[in-house]
Amino acid sequence: MRSEMKPDLLTNDPDLLGRFREGERDAMVAVWNFYYPAVVSLARRGFEGTPGFRHQADVEDAVSATFLAALQERARLSYDGITPYGAYLLGVGKNVMRRLARKAYREPVWEIDDDSKLCASEATPEQHVLRREKREVLERFETCLEPPQLDVFSGYYKRGLSEEKLAAELGKTRHSVRKTLHKVQRMMRRYLAKNDIL
Repeated sequence: MRSEMKPDLLTNDPDLLGRFREGERDAMVAVWNFYYPAVVSLARRGFEGTPGFRHQADVEDAVSATFLAALQERARLSYDGITPYGAYLLGVGKNVMRRLARKAYREPVWEIDDDSKLCASEATPEQHVLRREKREVLERFETCLEPPQLDVFSGYYKRGLSEEKLAAELGKTRHSVRKTLHKVQRMMRRYLAKNDIL
């Protein structure tokens, strides 16, 4: 007895598949709507050692990035039309979400300026002096920050936490952390420029 084919929008509708490959808006909207729940589920639950995203803003970022990658012309034309499109799309999603997850592991930016980690052959005396001056200016900059800004600055720049990890630690959404981080970055650029570091 033949097993029933699992419903798959594109493999079951050759006309829609053709219009999708051509990049017709209605076809792409139909694909987005049909496969959206599966991509959201993947983003929430995780896969193969890659954890799911906790906050709704992060889930939405992962889903949007997945569809953005999958709906590009090259990706649409790479789809063979035989493999269930759901499997193809989730494969794209896994690659996108792995990249997003890898961003969770960063080197602390602050440590780049730590003279104790530089060998004599790696920097000139002038570079050591400039690094020391920049570090001293950044230490003064910290005193200008309010507690929420300081938490984000310290976590992101000194401890090397990603936006996602920082959001989880502070009990905030990634969107909120990103907004604060952007404000801190603008303040820091102005501060460094004012002190002739930039």
